[in-house]
Amino acid sequence: MRAVLVLLLAGLLAATGLWWFRFEHRAPQGSLGTPIEALGRNPPIDATVTSDAPGLRNVVVRLQAGGTAFELLNQSYPKVSWQGSGVTKQQLHVVPDLVQLKVPEGPATLEVSVDTYAWHLLPTKPVTVISTPVTVDLTPPKVELLTTQHNVRLGGVELAVFRQSPDTVRSGIAVDKYFFPAILGYFADRSVALAFFAIPQDLSDSVRPQLVARDAAGNERTVYLPSTIKPRQFAERTLGLDDDFLARKVPEIEHDNGLPIAADLLQGYLQINNELRHQNEARLREIAAHSRPAPSWDGAFHRQSNAAPLSSFADRRSYLYHGEVVDHQTHLGFDLASLKLSPVEAAQNGVVAFAGNLGIYGNTVVLDHGLGIFSLYGHLSTIAVQTGEQVKTAQTLGQTGDTGLAGGDHLHFSIMLWGVHVDPVEWWDPHWLHDHVTPKLTMFPRATAAPVPEHEQTRS
Repeated sequence: MRAVLVLLLAGLLAATGLWWFRFEHRAPQGSLGTPIEALGRNPPIDATVTSDAPGLRNVVVRLQAGGTAFELLNQSYPKVSWQGSGVTKQQLHVVPDLVQLKVPEGPATLEVSVDTYAWHLLPTKPVTVISTPVTVDLTPPKVELLTTQHNVRLGGVELAVFRQSPDTVRSGIAVDKYFFPAILGYFADRSVALAFFAIPQDLSDSVRPQLVARDAAGNERTVYLPSTIKPRQFAERTLGLDDDFLARKVPEIEHDNGLPIAADLLQGYLQINNELRHQNEARLREIAAHSRPAPSWDGAFHRQSNAAPLSSFADRRSYLYHGEVVDHQTHLGFDLASLKLSPVEAAQNGVVAFAGNLGIYGNTVVLDHGLGIFSLYGHLSTIAVQTGEQVKTAQTLGQTGDTGLAGGDHLHFSIMLWGVHVDPVEWWDPHWLHDHVTPKLTMFPRATAAPVPEHEQTRS
């Protein structure tokens, strides 16, 4: 009798242990990677599902729309042991083609359901761990190009004006890897947007600018801009490096920018000319990511008084050390030299977007002239303005110097479009402005209220 009781007790303990391992102690959970309100043609859907041991058996992602369930994902997890799959957490990434699935537009419900290997006292159905209302929108926004021909040089700038439908949340001009955001609200007609765009100097004249408009669901409309891109050859220059220059500049820049001290001066120079240069350009793109939504300039940009050019825009530079080429870089601006410690003059009305040390540029001032146009003044010995200050054309910003990676006293001057360096010669030329910019900015009546940059409207 005792033996029977022992066997029964052992069996009960074994069954209890088995039940413990196969019992689900907590209901499965699910969450979306980011909130979803609208689904476009190919919406990326990211979700996470979790379950206690013994693990997931099956996960289904579906869309309930128009009275029909459209299956977007059906993922099974096979047993790997007597316990189950052992998969207790799964990241889901689905990019369905809602057009191919023939999902109707309109209100819908996105659902994620989970089945596990857990035992239950009664038969159960898969558990819905995510259920969220969404809107299916498969129609891209509409755009109408209002400017016809766009003539631009490699390294230069053009302006496009277009009308877009109200569902557009982001638009602009894509040029290869670059994107130049549009500004909406400059004109009284709130459906008309404008966008300056460049053909950056590191591209070829074969690129095709595209007008791109996107809605909240991610649908895009793309229209190629009729454009003629004039090729050009940029100057090639050779600059010699000597030990005196390296000894004077490398420790100074390392100290001013908190860089580790390199093993030797040449290595330090190469790190500055490459890594620090790239960091500085990334910082400039951050500074120029926000621009006043109206132009502050009045006519052609002012060129530094009594200054001779030492170099031109986009020079291709080779650096020689003891007769050997040690580096190659592109010089993104003009070097202008006058008398030592000459006053540095603002090229046009604007607001100081940055004033301080900027690596290879040394003491630097950056002005925002509106609509994505910025000017840069580098290598200054002194700075006479501060961030946020409004300045007038020809106002003194500081004095020329040789801070940063400068071999002698001069001004480094750049014009940038949303942080992308472009040829200043165009902006110094009143005829170019009259032909390429002013007529397009006066195509329609101006808005009375301050316009809002479209890229700011859609940042959320």
